[in-house]
Amino acid sequence: MILQKPTWREVVFSFKSFFAAMLALYIAFRLDLSEPMWAVTTVYVVSQPLAGMVLSKSMYRVLGTVIGAIASLVFVALFSNSPELFCLALALWMGLGTAVSVYLRDAPQGYVGMLSGYSAALIGLAAALAPESAFDIAVARCLEITLGIGCATLVHHLVFPQRAGDSLRKALNAALPDMARWAGDALRGQQSEAQGLIDRRRILATVVSLDRLRIFAIFDTPPLKAFDPAIRQIEGKLLSLLALLMSVYDRFAVLTRERPPTASELRPLLERAAMHLAQSAGARTPADSEIESADELALRAEIASRLPSVHDLRRDPNAFLVRSILLRLTDVIDLWRDSVWLRTHVSSGTRLQGSPASPAFHPYRDLPAALIDGAVTAIAVIAASAFWILSAWPGGPTAVTFTAIICAIMGGRDDPSVASVSFLRMSVVGAFFAACYLFVVLPPLTGFASLVAALAPFYLVCGLLLATPSTVQIVMPLIFTGGGLMAITNSTVYDFEAFLNNAVSYVVGIGMAVVALRLLRPRGAGWAVQRLSRGLFHDLAAACLASGIDNRAAFESRMFDRINALFARLDPMIAKDRAVIQGSLGGLRLGLNVLALRTWLPELPAAAAAPVRNALTALAGHFMEIAKGRGDKPLPLELLEAASRQVFALDESALTVRAAEALFSVAMTMRQHSEFFGEPSGDDAIDGIAAVTA
Repeated sequence: MILQKPTWREVVFSFKSFFAAMLALYIAFRLDLSEPMWAVTTVYVVSQPLAGMVLSKSMYRVLGTVIGAIASLVFVALFSNSPELFCLALALWMGLGTAVSVYLRDAPQGYVGMLSGYSAALIGLAAALAPESAFDIAVARCLEITLGIGCATLVHHLVFPQRAGDSLRKALNAALPDMARWAGDALRGQQSEAQGLIDRRRILATVVSLDRLRIFAIFDTPPLKAFDPAIRQIEGKLLSLLALLMSVYDRFAVLTRERPPTASELRPLLERAAMHLAQSAGARTPADSEIESADELALRAEIASRLPSVHDLRRDPNAFLVRSILLRLTDVIDLWRDSVWLRTHVSSGTRLQGSPASPAFHPYRDLPAALIDGAVTAIAVIAASAFWILSAWPGGPTAVTFTAIICAIMGGRDDPSVASVSFLRMSVVGAFFAACYLFVVLPPLTGFASLVAALAPFYLVCGLLLATPSTVQIVMPLIFTGGGLMAITNSTVYDFEAFLNNAVSYVVGIGMAVVALRLLRPRGAGWAVQRLSRGLFHDLAAACLASGIDNRAAFESRMFDRINALFARLDPMIAKDRAVIQGSLGGLRLGLNVLALRTWLPELPAAAAAPVRNALTALAGHFMEIAKGRGDKPLPLELLEAASRQVFALDESALTVRAAEALFSVAMTMRQHSEFFGEPSGDDAIDGIAAVTA
């Protein structure tokens, strides 16, 4: 790993974190708390580059700490005379907390689960050993942790704050121009297949991140709360716009491959549309975005003139492909204009009048994976507790505590055993730094000022590493273990034997977590890809059955969240990974067509509704089989194509034509990504989802 020269923002972040930590340490000394260094460690655990991130998560961390303290007191009251039952209750509580945090993923509320779990371990085990002082211990640990949270929140919010609101404004202003550039390259055919996927990943990650920034921005930039409805609408429209642009891009690629002359005729029109997007992306005021230019009118007119007629569709069913491209292009222009109009309202500070808020972003949730991680944590804590009780080891409670903490922290990772091994190694380094401080640096010092000066080199360097995402996993063990083992108090006793026993307890506890995660937790990104893929097909089956799908916006956002997670774990430059990514994007387009068919079903004539309903039922069954890991049956392409012909043959109304086109598009997408959608293949080199989930 190559360390780059820190930026001035990272330097400021490091100094702010150190100031907050020393403020917390000073207050802890004045309150004569028993473990002041927990306040220092907490400051670094909660510190984030954006002030809104600290604010939004801090209240959930405080809430989790309080809940964990209450739970620990309840467990002590009920089971203080039975260590076995106490450890069992603690293990189950820790498992529940881990499951909640993994289920909620990146949501700030997830910290309630994590903190309530390992706060109970930090407080409960010490309290169980001294039941008569349980309440005092709980109050002291709560004060230390809350003090650290409070100081970090105060300093990062008031001292040279880096606000999420500013980042959100920049992201909103950059989103449309970035998307216009990507759309232009895509529509002009200036991208390779792999590069196109890389660009999609970047755009998708930007759009998905807007919702997180919006949540954080409300905390550190209150005026933006007035524009929350507009920002939420922008998020929804950008997701829909991304889906439409991908639809046009991929269908035009099929047309180019199968009918080059027809594609050549359409290419100038797509280039004009790309130029229009680029020119209108820079609108500055709502008035600018409301003016429908002559170029836009001419563009719409040309698109309408090129739409295949019903006669053309009857003569050549493949003309549905051209019709679909042109209709989606019209939708892109409409949605683009709405997105620019909304963006200019936020940029210019003009509120929307009487406009309803768009549905919030709907992230995917994986309950089985959360339950597995919760169970692993519970089992690990039970095993560590059994070792402690059977061995009567004095350092056992500390080992159990760190087993619980590491399992909770690592639970949501793709390969937690690898990350926990790295944590263990750096914890040993942290223990070495703690020993150097306790027995070399600190004994000659007198006064708080000299203590601050002595701690500065270690914590300022840690703060710089903490400000860089790539080094966070290296520095956190140093902070956690080094700070915890220093055990600086108003009456510090420099006892090497006690320090060594404590350090061994830390390392053994982390080592137990490593063993438990390696033995019990499915390893690698492959398992995460499997879970994401099965969830995607489960959502497609639910869309076919109109079960659990609230609306298009909810479906789009959940699918995009899964696809974004797949992008993060797969490499577009590798053929088999690229096939999975392309198939998942095809699944999004397929799902949107399915939702449209579901919407039109009540309005279709009975004779047309029946084949549509049969096709949707067959699709639901097929997708559910893949979701269960049994994706080895032929695709229902003949049924879909027959349903499309049957619907189109009934009459020439606009709705039946659209339904026939949607069925045609579903069949085309499944044929284009046949292995992804479960078609058996003898070529083992290509790894579609049917193979991934088998």
